[in-house]
Amino acid sequence: MVTILCYGIFAVPPQICSVLKFICRKESIPLSDEVAINVARQSQRNLRRAILMLEACKVQYGTLVPQGDNTTLVVQKTDWEAYISLLASEILREQSPQKLLAAREKLYELLVNCIPADVIITTLALDLCKFLDDCVKHEVIEWAAFYEHRICQGSKDIFHLEAFIAKFMAIYKRYLNDLFG
Repeated sequence: MVTILCYGIFAVPPQICSVLKFICRKESIPLSDEVAINVARQSQRNLRRAILMLEACKVQYGTLVPQGDNTTLVVQKTDWEAYISLLASEILREQSPQKLLAAREKLYELLVNCIPADVIITTLALDLCKFLDDCVKHEVIEWAAFYEHRICQGSKDIFHLEAFIAKFMAIYKRYLNDLFG
């Protein structure tokens, strides 16, 4: 693996795959190229995270080589990433003041567990964009960047996170109304 392999948003540097292979070789654990690439891609170019994800995969499946009908081993997301994905799906399901209030509670939960606000808004925007049409993605990313910039200026994080969700709900509701009349 000399070149960078591109899958989705993140390019997989061959160095991460090489380190994962080296670790498995030292531990006498077989590791398929497919699993190494999948773990490296989902680690978002973070070696420490890739090693932790590889270990979680080994514990969950008992092996790092797909067997039988398993064509691939699913790499688990961290708890906070799964929580943000759940938040994104709830926001997409319904855009109402009640959902905004429920989203505020989830945001507080994330902030209390020391997840940085800029990481929350970036992850949330990327999760929301997975389910959006291309004509809406640009506007959502633009507003995410706007509110992320506001977060960096030093005021209360929750205000800007909640404002981003409210803005997204308005954008998405407008998009659905335009689409279905």
